[in-house]
Amino acid sequence: MRINISQAPPTDVVEGKKIYLRIIPILLALILGAILLALFLFAFGSSQETLLENIALALFVGPGLAFFFFAEKLHGYKALSAKQEKEMEEFRRQDPEIAAYCAKVSLLDRTLIKAEYDACKARAEKVKRP
Repeated sequence: MRINISQAPPTDVVEGKKIYLRIIPILLALILGAILLALFLFAFGSSQETLLENIALALFVGPGLAFFFFAEKLHGYKALSAKQEKEMEEFRRQDPEIAAYCAKVSLLDRTLIKAEYDACKARAEKVKRP
C-alpha cells in the first residue's frame, strides 16, 4: 500500500484489509490440498504418480508464493506498537506536514497503520537530511 502524506489519507483501509483476509484462507486451503495429495501418494501410491506429483507441486508452489505476497501486503495494515506510537509523536513535533496528516486520520476516526507509519518515517528522515 502506497501512502502519500501530502494527500488525504485513504478512507478504505478496512476494505483493503478485508480483501486480503478473504484471499489468504483460499490460498491456505490450496496449499493444504497439495499436502494432503502428497500424503495420499506417499501412503497409497498410484498408477498416475508422476502426474499427481506435478499437480501437488503446482498446488503447493503457486499458492505458496501468492500467500507470501498477500501476507506481506496485509502486513502494512498492522496497528502500531507502543514504540512506533512514541516515534510518531516525535515525528509530529518535528514536521507540521506529518502532524496535519495525523490530524486528518484522527478526523476519519481511525488509528494509524504500519504503512502510514512507514511513510511518515520516510518523510521525517527526508526532512532531517538537508
